Amino acid sequence: MAHLKDLMVRDLITVPADASLADAARRMAENRVGAVLVMKGDALVGILSERDLVARVLAPRVDPLHATAGHVATSAVTTVDVAAPFREVLQVFRSGRFRHLPVVDNGKPVGILSTRDFLAFLVDGFERLIDDTNYRDQLAAGADPYDHIGGGYEV
Repeated sequence: MAHLKDLMVRDLITVPADASLADAARRMAENRVGAVLVMKGDALVGILSERDLVARVLAPRVDPLHATAGHVATSAVTTVDVAAPFREVLQVFRSGRFRHLPVVDNGKPVGILSTRDFLAFLVDGFERLIDDTNYRDQLAAGADPYDHIGGGYEV
């Protein structure tokens, strides 16, 4: 059985709360991520996403060289516990309309999960289930699932 810790990204991209928005955006671009965790020491104090940059910096024309990540980031951070079941994670994504969720263990960030990675994982699992069901149906019908050109064994 898969667990959240198996699909979350463990390499956390973080910025200090006092980092400039320009530095935070540069860090996001360099790492090709859509959000960074905003930290004060070891404490998670916010999450800064592309959406935050558009809504709270570009639209109101805030100077990214003089505003800080901590000032613009979403400070009421919703997190999921590393032991959370997938159904709960999906509910959190949907109810908050989030694209990125920090994953915590005993309140400390240990990973981040994007909707893109989560949905790709679910689709892969669904496709494996369909393939397995088709294979079992063929066996139950007395067919040899490998009896075709390019099959799994040769005589």
